[in-house]
This record gives sequence, C-alpha cells and structure tokens, in this order.
Amino acid sequence: MTASAPLPPPPSHPPTPATGRRAPSRWIVPCVAAVVAAGAGMGIGWLLWSGPDSAASGTGVNNAAADAVGACQAWKRVPSLGSIYDNDDKDDRMAHYERAVGAATLAQSAARLDNRYDALGKAFQNVSVRLQTYDMRGAEAEAAHEKVTTLCAELDD
Repeated sequence: MTASAPLPPPPSHPPTPATGRRAPSRWIVPCVAAVVAAGAGMGIGWLLWSGPDSAASGTGVNNAAADAVGACQAWKRVPSLGSIYDNDDKDDRMAHYERAVGAATLAQSAARLDNRYDALGKAFQNVSVRLQTYDMRGAEAEAAHEKVTTLCAELDD
C-alpha cells in the first residue's frame, strides 16, 4: 500500500463570486427602452400618417369604425385569393394569408360592435372560411374577393 498524497492547504483568501454573470443584465434596460421607443415611434408615425380625420386614428376601445377601416386598409394589400395559394414565395404567400386573416378578424370585430358593419363582417367571414379550408380558387372565391373589395370601396366614400 502506498500513502496518499497530502491535501493542499486551504486558500489564504476566500474565493470571490464571478462578476461575469451580471454583465447581461446591464443590457436589459437599454434593450427594453429601445423596443418601447420604437413601438411609440411607429404608433406616432401611424397616427400622423393616417391624419386626425381618419377613422383609423380612433383610439376608443369600442371604435368599430377604426376596426372596419383597418380591415379594409389591410385588404387593399391582399392579392386575389387564388394568387395567395399559387404564390411560389412561401414568405410572400404567408404574409398575404396572414394579412387577409387579420383583416377578416378586424371586420368581424367591427360587425360585432356596430351592426352597420354586418355586411362587411359577413363578407369577410366568407373569405375567412375560404382561407381556413384552402378553397381559394374558382369563380366563388373571386366573387368573395370582389364582394369585400366593393364593401371596402363603399366604406372609403
């Protein structure tokens, strides 16, 4: 049997905690401030762009007109339903799909809050069902797209 090596003596100074772990926390406040400032800047820009007379600049929680106008503003940037399905660019296709779904949701919100937007809500509901079932081709899909476009044009008047 051999004798084991003696244990080393304890350190003369106690170990100090690592300070490298706290470094990421100093970035949290500036990052949060940057996100808040960017969001505020976009909101102010949108309000200035839409103008004080625009229904979309409404701030009330139950502002059905703002929801209807917002739905139609989004809808203006949606191509025909068939082209959403046929688009080869996945990101482009998904952006148009999500914009159409968002517009439909806003229109249905407007209809729920104010019965003057019932026709718009029902037309968008038809589009929403078509999007959910991928029934975006053919004459009926084109008619659904045109119905929403016509109702949105009447809303602009």
